[in-house]
Amino acid sequence: MSAKKQASASGSDFDSEVDGARKRLEASLNEETGFDDLAALQALAPILADKIRSRRLAFALADDEDDETQIAVIHVQTDEELGFIFAEDGEYVFESNLEAYFDDFVDDDPARFVERLYETLRADLPKYEVENKG
Repeated sequence: MSAKKQASASGSDFDSEVDGARKRLEASLNEETGFDDLAALQALAPILADKIRSRRLAFALADDEDDETQIAVIHVQTDEELGFIFAEDGEYVFESNLEAYFDDFVDDDPARFVERLYETLRADLPKYEVENKG
């Protein structure tokens, strides 16, 4: 396949993904068919539990100070909240409480979000554990 055809083929996948994300975002902003943050997190919780099975981590649905529901990512041994997950405007967001170890990120696809969280935690948890021995 020529370079031009490869670029065109890969560009169409990119454009399709962007178009799909745009449609989901537009739908989430529509008040009638809007994105239900709580329902999205409740649907994400079992995917997290299935994909990231660990004696090191726990995931707990909780409310923050503003009564917004989030999923806390807790390191079991230290009982420290490593970060939290919330849903907003059709996207899932991971925000770290420990920026020295874990990067924040956003994704609009729940399966891809969980995969990114898995990779982030797998890559950065060893450093956290070495530097925070209890």
